[in-house]
Amino acid sequence: MKKKVLAFLLYAIPVLFFIVCYFVIITSGEDIWQGAKSRVDIFGDAIAAFNHSVRLADMFAWAVINFFDYNFSFGPDIILRLLDVAAAFLIFYMATYIVLKRRPRLQLPDAAIFASIFLVFFLTSNGLTLYAGFSKIHNYLFIGFFSFLFGIVYLRDLWGRKTSKSLWFVALMLILGFVFGFASNVTAIVFLLSLLIYGVYKWFVLRKNFWKVLRRFLLSWRFAGVIGILISLWLMYFVGNGLGDYDTNPAYLTVCDYVPLAEIFRDFGGSLVRILWHNVYNFGRFLVPFLVLSIPVGVYAVLNRLKPKFKKLAAEKDYLIAAGIFIFMHVFAMSQIIYPTRLVLPAFIFATAMFIYVAKLVLFDGHKPKFDRHLKIFSGILIGLLLGVLAIRSYFAFSYVSRITLILNEIENLDGDSYCVDLKTATAEGLPYVHLGQEDFLVDWAMPQTIYGKTINYCD
Repeated sequence: MKKKVLAFLLYAIPVLFFIVCYFVIITSGEDIWQGAKSRVDIFGDAIAAFNHSVRLADMFAWAVINFFDYNFSFGPDIILRLLDVAAAFLIFYMATYIVLKRRPRLQLPDAAIFASIFLVFFLTSNGLTLYAGFSKIHNYLFIGFFSFLFGIVYLRDLWGRKTSKSLWFVALMLILGFVFGFASNVTAIVFLLSLLIYGVYKWFVLRKNFWKVLRRFLLSWRFAGVIGILISLWLMYFVGNGLGDYDTNPAYLTVCDYVPLAEIFRDFGGSLVRILWHNVYNFGRFLVPFLVLSIPVGVYAVLNRLKPKFKKLAAEKDYLIAAGIFIFMHVFAMSQIIYPTRLVLPAFIFATAMFIYVAKLVLFDGHKPKFDRHLKIFSGILIGLLLGVLAIRSYFAFSYVSRITLILNEIENLDGDSYCVDLKTATAEGLPYVHLGQEDFLVDWAMPQTIYGKTINYCD
């Protein structure tokens, strides 16, 4: 019974965290600029988003933000906020599925893996993506959810699991591939590149049997998913404007040190140096959390005299190579920029799942009695960390909401048509690196902003 309670808490506290994130939040300046609490125009906003960034995730974000008030009040947005909570939970649930290779259950080992993936994500700078503001939240919940939903089907195939051969499933994969491809400018293209590289690897391994395997691939649901992605890319790059404004956006050109293709051809040597530096920085930033995580795992293994069983990796060779190719390519695809963490969200959560999977396979499988003796202690540590993350996020959320709600009330009841807000008052608090705050409800690049029909500026 005690184990069930601990397992329930390990699942429930992250859900409470998401509830705080999506209900106790002020719409950010970008949300307001995109139309928070304005006239609902789902199709018009979706088309505007397509012209802006050519992504289904952005189209969804722009289309639904009109339903959201500046701060939570009972209205139609409650359904969308609950959907956000469900989508966030399911992303980490699917990541746990990848570690276990089965559906997670209300069991302490399963719940501990779920909580571990959650903590690795939200105790790093990556977590900001899923709670900073609804523009990011709706974009990357959408991208993350469909990336994992689509990817798990192919992972199950790598695991040797049987999959339906019916025409309806082929059609479903075509649709899912289209949604996955249309959702993001990056992840689906990385998937195609990874698939191509993995195909080259299999050609070297299989040789004569490769063409038989390739024929089976082309005549199955596997290729239907690829066709779905290709259709979405055609829509994005031939009907839409491909990268949208990302190749001209000052934020990417300056903050992210974006190296356009034209500049690479014009100054190959200088561009190559910048691209090499980007990769050093990007891979370092991506891998440091896993290097840090290796320390307590290694210490535990040494103290408990757990002998690594690297031979087990051989049986999972194809799976691990495919996963490694995708993770590497997802980071490498950012070579032209110093990447914002949100762009590698699917890869980072997947890499976290694979790190735990390999550690479990090499160190913990085969030592179940010894590990079970320490599982309650480990779960207690996880619950303590989860409560800490929840408490800090709640403090920042309630503090900011209470402060900004007073300002919003003043703006709403103002007789005039303009209002100024002190910059310090408008700035949201957060921790260095881990963040756990939210985006400001006013942003410089959108000033002056319009709230309750009034013109809002920063005070001099």
